[in-house]
Amino acid sequence: MRSELSPAGRRLARRFPAPLGVAAVAGQAVAVIVWVVSGPGGAPESAAAVKGDGKVAITYIITGDRPTADIAYETPNGSEDHEAAALPFKAEYRFRKGESLSLRVQNRYQNGAGNMMCTILANGMVVKQASASGKYAVAFCDGTVGLEKAVPGAKAPSLAAPGLPKGEVRLAKVVRVPRFKGPGSPVVGRVGDGDAHLSYPEFGGAWGPSRRTDPALAGYGRQQVFDTDPSWQAVLASGLVRSDLLGAYKGPDKLRALTSAVQDNRQHSAFTDTTTGRDVASQPLVVSGRKGWVIVREMHFRKEGVSSTVDLSAVVVVDTGRPRPSFVWLDVPASRKRLWPDVNTLIRSLRVT
Repeated sequence: MRSELSPAGRRLARRFPAPLGVAAVAGQAVAVIVWVVSGPGGAPESAAAVKGDGKVAITYIITGDRPTADIAYETPNGSEDHEAAALPFKAEYRFRKGESLSLRVQNRYQNGAGNMMCTILANGMVVKQASASGKYAVAFCDGTVGLEKAVPGAKAPSLAAPGLPKGEVRLAKVVRVPRFKGPGSPVVGRVGDGDAHLSYPEFGGAWGPSRRTDPALAGYGRQQVFDTDPSWQAVLASGLVRSDLLGAYKGPDKLRALTSAVQDNRQHSAFTDTTTGRDVASQPLVVSGRKGWVIVREMHFRKEGVSSTVDLSAVVVVDTGRPRPSFVWLDVPASRKRLWPDVNTLIRSLRVT
């Protein structure tokens, strides 16, 4: 994998750049449908309010082929601004004639390149619609209530969840981690990550020593690496799950969903934009009496100067009992396939401290 730096601090500055051109882009693997009738910042007046009040029923819809987006829009009572809103997104209001409408959506950098669309309906007719594509794609729709005419040929978009792009595989059932063949790396000690409250093996052989890192810069608190090519590394790292990924940590299957979100984020931040991720294992774990989940994914990619076209990436997320779950990941290119059994050693020896 290539070296990773956390983009914290760039988010606000790059939140709404100039819109990019329209293009169709393959979809993100994981999405959760959220039907929003009241925005997170307040309870809007229902679009089904008593007719004859002289107001216009306005519907905001945001769709795309990524699971989340940053959105901002005008309501009759002010503006709403939400990060990492799940797609598709829908909000309904009743506006007075002459009031301003505004709906803006930006793809999140964590998602990788994608396509975003904003749509405004007035009394059920599409009056504004725009789309954009790219890693920081921005689509913007605006207008004035009562002055906008129906867009010829435009249709309200489907509110179905985005599908998987071609070649991507996400496991919906439990598939246990296989026992990988090969000698693996010798274990020379144990690593204690105090921030993550995790303990796991320190590998020898080709691996360099385990070192502390700055979580604000790297996104993790400890790492152990070795170079497989001049611009590529095998990596073992651990830390606390980033707060901007915790939106996935909901529902009865929240550990699986969060682990998948961590893997998706790694795929789009640490690998090339054309990488195809194929899950080969997904199973629950018990780590020192605490619940965890592991997802092992093959990252298929091509990068100039890198001899491997496949990396094996294992991510374990553990509920340690602290406010934020912790993670540990191991990434080894196929050019060092004999070390893939390190995944089994890591899982077997992981402990909560």
